[in-house]
Amino acid sequence: MPQTSLTLDLPYIQPAQAQKHVTHNEAIATLDALVQLSVQSRDMATPPVGGTAGDRYLVAAAATGDWAGHDHAIAQLSQNGDWLFFAPRTGWTAYVQDINAQAVFDGTAWVDLSPQIDEIQNAQAIGVGTTADAVNRLAIASEASLLTHAGGGHQLKINKAATGETASLLFQNNWSARAEVGLAGTDALQIKTSDNGGGWNVALQCDPVTGQVQFPSGASTMQNSVIAGRFHCHTDNRWITFDAGAGTQSGDHDTAAGTGIAPDVSADHLGIFVQQGAVLDRLSGLLRTTAAEVSACDIQVCFQTGPAGAPWSSSGVVTRSLVADATALSLDSGFQSATLDLGQFVAPQDGLVILFVRPVGTLTQTQHIVSAMSLGYLAAP
Repeated sequence: MPQTSLTLDLPYIQPAQAQKHVTHNEAIATLDALVQLSVQSRDMATPPVGGTAGDRYLVAAAATGDWAGHDHAIAQLSQNGDWLFFAPRTGWTAYVQDINAQAVFDGTAWVDLSPQIDEIQNAQAIGVGTTADAVNRLAIASEASLLTHAGGGHQLKINKAATGETASLLFQNNWSARAEVGLAGTDALQIKTSDNGGGWNVALQCDPVTGQVQFPSGASTMQNSVIAGRFHCHTDNRWITFDAGAGTQSGDHDTAAGTGIAPDVSADHLGIFVQQGAVLDRLSGLLRTTAAEVSACDIQVCFQTGPAGAPWSSSGVVTRSLVADATALSLDSGFQSATLDLGQFVAPQDGLVILFVRPVGTLTQTQHIVSAMSLGYLAAP
């Protein structure tokens, strides 16, 4: 009869053996050391000082002290303070507590288990940091996910079974859909948006045959309207806007708008017409003065309109909203760059965007401020 078992070298109790409990207890101690193997560390080559009976280690290479000659063995601290050693066999695994990882003995050394897993085939579900389910068979919870090339490029492929099915990327807010990009029930590439996860608006659609781009919900394009010419600067430092008589945005501007803190409201003030829903972005361009008496200027950009659906031919029915302003904008004899952020002001109805300018300084005679400005806005869809 063999003396020990084939795999763990557990001692067998022999026929007519005396003190059979010794052999039995030795086998139990070996099982206790090797079953459900969990070790403190695998990187120590010198026995730790102190410790608790039952502590186990994977002895590192070039071991010294009481571990000398037991490289890669499983060392267990016995109840009487001695070290017991067990030689591992190829394929044995151990949980390493100080690195929170599994290690496997490859016949020569203990190595990380993960790199040994070359492929995972036909897994029913994989959850990384979260729980996968029958629909979301791959689920990842992390700050980012990286898909990179293996030598050249990289493609992310999303395949659907038929034209009426969906192959898309869905973007959610607190699990409620807000945007979708892809082939959603059609073979035409679509970009769709939603404010509630239920109703959808198709913002962009590309025909799969012609590649023609359509904007089913309408499109807003950036417009730029130039405001050029000379603003007359009077000795009373009045506000000046576009010249109603000239009927143009380019020329000599001498339409008075009062001398108060804000320009007066007048139905005769001209501006750039915008439709309801237009989004005002910014006023930018160049300004310069023709005289040293004009040291700076104040600017106001206003939106002006009247009663919806009715003529606003008199100043008494005109309403005006201040969009943006600049105070004491420095000027000299050369052109100065100027930009006013219009705060994405949305025109509440059809109306006029009006630029008012007044000089800063003590004027002894009429002077001029030369303007080459541009109003940028998104036209209403």
